[in-house]
Amino acid sequence: MCVDQDDLVGLLASDQLADEIVLIGAHLDSWDVGAGAIDDGAGCAIVLETVRLIKAMGLTPRRTIRVVLFMNEENGLSGAKAYAETHKAEIDKHVVALEADSGGGRPTGLSYTVESAKALMQKIAPPLAGLGAHELRLTDDGGADLLPITERVPIVNIDQDVSDYFDWHHTTSDTLDKIIPLDINLTVAAFAGLTYTPRRTFDVGARVGFLAMDDPAQSFSVGAFAAVRL
Repeated sequence: MCVDQDDLVGLLASDQLADEIVLIGAHLDSWDVGAGAIDDGAGCAIVLETVRLIKAMGLTPRRTIRVVLFMNEENGLSGAKAYAETHKAEIDKHVVALEADSGGGRPTGLSYTVESAKALMQKIAPPLAGLGAHELRLTDDGGADLLPITERVPIVNIDQDVSDYFDWHHTTSDTLDKIIPLDINLTVAAFAGLTYTPRRTFDVGARVGFLAMDDPAQSFSVGAFAAVRL
């Protein structure tokens, strides 16, 4: 039997570059053997709280933040593929994308998919270190639900502590008691800081993507997001 399923999409509008999009996503579905708290209930909570936190602080993003809760990640990425197809005419307006699909662990670092962005990432990374996110790495894995847009959209992610993630996910033990409030709150603060910062340009293949900050020291304060969240 086939059941219709839909992605959920929400926006935090910009009053400057409203047609340019910073996408943050997670997936709604989970394996039915457990509650799906870490895979990917935690991710959904992180992206929703990221936008709520930015709004609660009275901040208006320079670019539109689009939150996408993808359906059916676990069984073929049909939600991610449908999003890419539905929005193919505006994919090049997606200046950067982030995904939360690593449970509720605390932040450990920053990863990115575009090699030419290394110098830029080195500027963005220091404020995150105060949350424990010290590592910086280039990766070819931007996240499952971002695969359909990875070739055309730069991916930057907050890496998280996944030391026990694979002990719990896809099992009967994937339950809410595995979420540690302090850890997930630190990750929300990191996501909020990273989501709010996109400012400047760098080359991404044949096109120009948008990602940097005019002044990394002044454009945002991860500490401020952490103070409100914690």
